[in-house]
Amino acid sequence: MGFNEEELLKIRKATSGPFKKKARKAIAQTLLAMRPRIEAAKKLDGDERKEALKILVNEATDARHLALQLGANSHGHPQWAAAAACESWLHELILGTPDSIVKIEQIISHLVDRG
Repeated sequence: MGFNEEELLKIRKATSGPFKKKARKAIAQTLLAMRPRIEAAKKLDGDERKEALKILVNEATDARHLALQLGANSHGHPQWAAAAACESWLHELILGTPDSIVKIEQIISHLVDRG
């Protein structure tokens, strides 16, 4: 299991249960908002694809850092978890193998569906 998969599973676990609905909804909304941009980047070739994905990674990283500055302190924090989920997805798209990307995208779909 790779780092990105591990992080997404931690987020999924930390945002499970009846008191984490706000976090699940934030994650789902953020992933749904990013999905068209990610899918567009995935369709590009070579360096253009990598550059477009890196731009999106930087946006997700900035959002995660902002959540930390605002007091996020766990995988269950809605804004942090949403940004970190996007960041993990994007990192896997850049560095992952076809098999690892399939696993990550299955977890992403699950995170969206439960929101």
